[in-house]
Parts: sequence; structure tokens; C-alpha cells
Amino acid sequence: MHWFSTGLLIALSAGTAAWAGWLLRRLFVVEPAPASAATDRPAPDGDADDHDAHDHTEEPTP
Repeated sequence: MHWFSTGLLIALSAGTAAWAGWLLRRLFVVEPAPASAATDRPAPDGDADDHDAHDHTEEPTP
């Protein structure tokens, strides 16, 4: 029984160390944002470059 308890304690310690290492790796390794994420955001209200976001009632001149 003594060897079983020792083996279980070693296995739990190794699992805890592996889990802590995974958490630390996740904390310090940052995945880059997708390139389209910056362009998919809607423009803020009242932006001068926001031409296509609203329906326009004026007709183009010939």
C-alpha cells in the first residue's frame, strides 16, 4: 500500500506540474489577431469616411 500511495502522489505531482506549465505557457504565448479583425470593426458614428454605412437618398448626377 505504501508504494501505491507514493506512486499516486508522484503522478498527481507530475500532473499538477504539467498543468501549471500549460497555464504559464498560455499566459505568455499570445496568438496574433487575424488580419481581418482590424477591418471588420464598424466605424464610429459621425465619422467623415463613413459613406457606405447609411442609406443615401440623393441620386448621382449624370
